[in-house]
Amino acid sequence: MAPPTLLLTRPAESAQAFLASLDQGAVARVRVVVAPLMEISGTGNTAQVSEKQSVIFTSASGVSYAPEGAGRMAYCVGAQTTQKAISRGWNAQQAGDTAQDLIVRLKADPPKGPLLHLAGVHTRGDIAQNLSDVGTPTTHIALYSQSLLPLSMEAKQALLGRCIVPVFSPRSAAQLVKEAQGNLRNSHIIALSEAVAAVFPRESTGSMLVLSAPQAVYMRKAVENLCKTLGLP
Repeated sequence: MAPPTLLLTRPAESAQAFLASLDQGAVARVRVVVAPLMEISGTGNTAQVSEKQSVIFTSASGVSYAPEGAGRMAYCVGAQTTQKAISRGWNAQQAGDTAQDLIVRLKADPPKGPLLHLAGVHTRGDIAQNLSDVGTPTTHIALYSQSLLPLSMEAKQALLGRCIVPVFSPRSAAQLVKEAQGNLRNSHIIALSEAVAAVFPRESTGSMLVLSAPQAVYMRKAVENLCKTLGLP
């Protein structure tokens, strides 16, 4: 029997970083296909952050396109984004695992002064509006765009057999459903959250696993476990 395919549909750089983070013994049991469904590119916008101003980061890409931190405060979603911000000189604090977590945290303990949400064109949670509505003026600056891509022919062929497919966002989930054209019956989907899983209700999938919390460490473990289980001889 042919080994299952680990199909990675994140933007190319993120997909390669995720692959490198996996246990290589687990990866050796599968065939890996990297087929990005999204491409990240700069918008040309720049962020002017004053010495006393704080920012919000909801993705590592936001950190990459932002200026160096120079010790300024950053409120972040997720451990990976927080670590990326620290590495670029921000005084970064993790304020939850989701946009909603961050909103709740900053509503309960409002920072002093206005905030900048340095992110992509497409965001979740309407953070800037939610915080502005409760008295913390927040401006969203789109530093990068997330353009949708078609599924490669190699990936479409892979979907005809057994596939392990980690899915990290509702938008990429919707693009996968569209591009797969109903051919997900052999796919074992690992959804980062309930919001991601909700995109698939009418799709026939091999299985659907929703992580207990939207954290990278849980996604890695879930993928590794499936690679080991489905890749058994």
